[in-house]
Amino acid sequence: RYVNEMPSGSLQKFEVQPHVPENAISEDPKGSARLAAFGRPVPFNYGCLPQTFRDPQQMDELYNAPGDDDPLDILDLGCSTVGVGVVVQCRPLGAVLLIDEGQADWKILAVNVDEAGPLAEARSIEDVERICPGRVKQCLQWIDDFKQSKGGDNATLHFEI
Repeated sequence: RYVNEMPSGSLQKFEVQPHVPENAISEDPKGSARLAAFGRPVPFNYGCLPQTFRDPQQMDELYNAPGDDDPLDILDLGCSTVGVGVVVQCRPLGAVLLIDEGQADWKILAVNVDEAGPLAEARSIEDVERICPGRVKQCLQWIDDFKQSKGGDNATLHFEI
């Protein structure tokens, strides 16, 4: 299960605060301003697994980058919109890595198993591509475009489809 932080279609950035009691969720005004300036709403639900942590003192074995000091992110490939703070039952299907400002920021690709749409039945990235061709690329391209939109942002998305 993941906690949703940013609903599909939104231009606001909310984040779980793992160092605050009960993992409170609050808006990141700077992140929201950047999303608004980008002007393209998030095309997926985006959340995290609050009980996880990427240690900045530990180097990622694949890409030799330290953790980002945050919980693991979830990129929900489903098509329905989920509200901020909603706990979502999901099925992890894969992972991509964003090296952002030199830190490893893993993103788990998942589907909402309780969604009414056809992606709830997906059991692999290949299933997602078969059911909804281009969906994975659309979501990953949005992340890449958003990260590159800042100009001077040192971010590289590592993925293959």
